[in-house]
Amino acid sequence: MTPRRLPLAPPPDLARRGVLLAGPALLLAGCGLLPTGSADESSQDTGAGDAESGSDDVKDGSEKPAADPATSATLDLTTVEVTDEVVAGGLMQRMEGSETLIQPYAQVTVTATTLLDSLTAEQFTALTGEEAPLPDGADRFDEVPAATTLLPGELKKFLLTSWESTDPDWTPAPRHVLTEMHITHLRNNDIRLDSADEGDAERRGTVLAIVDASPAADAVTLRAEIGDGVQEISLVDGTIVATPAPRMYSGGLEVQVSEAGSIDTKVPDGFGSDYMSLHGTVEEAYLSPFVKTSLGYGGNLGWAREDEIHLVIPLVWDRDFSANVKEHTEVMLELPDGTELRPAQDQSTMFGSSHRQPIATFTIPADLDTATVKIMPRFGQVLDRDFEQVEEPVTATLTFA
Repeated sequence: MTPRRLPLAPPPDLARRGVLLAGPALLLAGCGLLPTGSADESSQDTGAGDAESGSDDVKDGSEKPAADPATSATLDLTTVEVTDEVVAGGLMQRMEGSETLIQPYAQVTVTATTLLDSLTAEQFTALTGEEAPLPDGADRFDEVPAATTLLPGELKKFLLTSWESTDPDWTPAPRHVLTEMHITHLRNNDIRLDSADEGDAERRGTVLAIVDASPAADAVTLRAEIGDGVQEISLVDGTIVATPAPRMYSGGLEVQVSEAGSIDTKVPDGFGSDYMSLHGTVEEAYLSPFVKTSLGYGGNLGWAREDEIHLVIPLVWDRDFSANVKEHTEVMLELPDGTELRPAQDQSTMFGSSHRQPIATFTIPADLDTATVKIMPRFGQVLDRDFEQVEEPVTATLTFA
C-alpha cells in the first residue's frame, strides 16, 4: 500500500500573517488557481497529499511518511524563475493581505504563495524546465531511473511564490532614472530582473526557492533600487522589509489644503494705462520621498532621509505677460514651532515666467502633522527701479494625512 501524505500545516508565524499554505485542493479551486479538473483530480495531478484521518500508514495522524531513499533526491538550489505558471498556480494559494511596495516604475504585490515538503519529478520539471536528478547516492554511470520525489533538505521547505508589478505613476515624474530589480535569497541578489523604466514597468513572475521550514520574512524578497534607495518586499509573506521612506507606508502621501487665501490684483506695466493682471492661490500639494526631475520641481533632491519627506506644492499663479513688470514674489513654509523653510527652487527665477507654473518643493520632518504655506507677492518695474507694489500674503493650511 502506498503511503498517503498529510496536508502541510502552515508554520505558526506565517499563519498569523494570514498566508494560506498548502490547503485542500478544493480551496485552491475556489480561489481560481487550479487550471482544470475537480479538486480531487487536481490534488493527484499536483502531488498534493491526500489526508485521510483513518489511514493506518500515518501514526496518530501527525507524522508524514518518509520518502523512499531509492527514489528520492535532495535538491541544492537557492532561487529559480518558474517556467510553467499553470502548474505553479495549481500548487499555490492566493495571498489576500500582501502589502504593496511603491517605487518609481515599480508597484509590487505578492499574489500567491505556498510552502511544500516535496515535489514530484513532473512538478520539478514543469517548474524549472530541468530533468529530475538521480536519487541520492546513485552512480550516474549506473542505469538508474531519475528520482520521482524531490526534497528540499532537512528542516527545509520549498517556497513557491508569485508577484506582479505595475507603474505607480510616481509624482513628480522622475527623469533619467531606472528602477533595478532583483530577487534576493538570504539577503543576496540571486536573480537579476529586467530594470523598469518609463513606459516599460509591467512585470510579473513566479519563483521557486528552498527556505527554512519556518522562514523569516526576508528569506526571499523582491528588491527595487534607485541609487542609494533600496526597498524590499517579502516573497514569503508580502510585508515590506526594507524602505528608505517609512512615512510613505505609515501615513500615505496625500496632503489636504484648507483655508486657502487668494490674490486678484493688477500691476501697472509702465506703458500708458496698461496693467499686468494676476490671480493666485493654493489648491493642491502632495508628498514624495523621491524627487529627481527638472529644476522646476526642485531638481535632483533624490531620496529624503528616513525621518524626512519632500513636500511639493504646485501654485496657481496665472498672470499676463509684461516685459516691464518684474516679479519679486517669495514663498516659504511655516512649521507649528515657528520654523520657516525656504523651497529648493531658486526663488529669483521661480516666478520669472508667465508661461511656467511656479512649484515650491520643501523637505519637511516626516512626522509633521500640519504647516502653513505663505506666498508674499511683490512686484517692480524694469524701467522704473523706484516702483514697488507689495500685496498681502496669501496663505493656506496644509494637513498631512
